[in-house]
Amino acid sequence: MKLLSKASLATLLCVAAYATDPAVMEQFREGETLFKHCIPCHGKYASERPMGKDANLSRLSEKTIADKLAEYRKEGNPGAMEAQAALLDDRKRAALAKYIANMYRENGKEIFQLRCSGCHGKDASKSAFGRSGKVARFSESEAVVILRNYQNGAYAGGSTANTMKSRAVNLSDQEVLELGRYIGSLAK
Repeated sequence: MKLLSKASLATLLCVAAYATDPAVMEQFREGETLFKHCIPCHGKYASERPMGKDANLSRLSEKTIADKLAEYRKEGNPGAMEAQAALLDDRKRAALAKYIANMYRENGKEIFQLRCSGCHGKDASKSAFGRSGKVARFSESEAVVILRNYQNGAYAGGSTANTMKSRAVNLSDQEVLELGRYIGSLAK
């Protein structure tokens, strides 16, 4: 049995999330295909900062990404991004922005459903064991800090802390960020 790569899993998750709207689903798939040209500079998760000056794309909104790509298309300073953006029409620019802005959140949703929903509820609205806060109210940064504190033992003692530590310690840095993005999207 062949296992899916993380990128393929992200695509499947997003496709499932958008399955009720075929146009959005197709746009997301097109964005994934276009993003393959971005990986050499921006990295597999759109988090690399080429030449140390560009933004971490994975942290930007869909609108901000689309606006930045449109700005690069304008005449002016020739460079690598300007050349790449010149190849994108409005449809491709929107598809690429949709994919980049949503890949983290969708991965986080899958992780949450598999590892967290049993105690915190499918929609993150339950107080686990009647003791924890409701996860759905946390911002992205709060969720990341809380998970990292469980990982490093800053929150210790008690059955809830022990349960969370055992769950959080097995999360990679990437998974913590993905969970944070998803949880933060619930608070809006």
